[in-house]
Amino acid sequence: MLGQHCAMTEAPEHITPLPSTLVDNGILGRVPSEYVGKAQCLLPDAAVVHDDEIRVEVDAGWLGRVRLTFRKYRYTRPKGKFSAVAWSCRHAESVAPTGQVASAEI
Repeated sequence: MLGQHCAMTEAPEHITPLPSTLVDNGILGRVPSEYVGKAQCLLPDAAVVHDDEIRVEVDAGWLGRVRLTFRKYRYTRPKGKFSAVAWSCRHAESVAPTGQVASAEI
């Protein structure tokens, strides 16, 4: 044989691991979906808005006031015959009531 083969458990030296793809979504997982859905319905049509990101503050029931961040994304139907733009909620954070400072969680 001309070369040596690596065992299947060994990674080749020239391949570097990719950075983590986990995204910090804040408290989005704790926000009831009904509030995210209602906020998304109130957003303008993504195709006509120039910004790629929109922030909206909503009352999220027991969670209190929350700022939701929606990002624009483009999706294509199979075979590429149809393309559209839509909003996707990517982040949520607590909003302190007016006149109060938000406390940091430790």
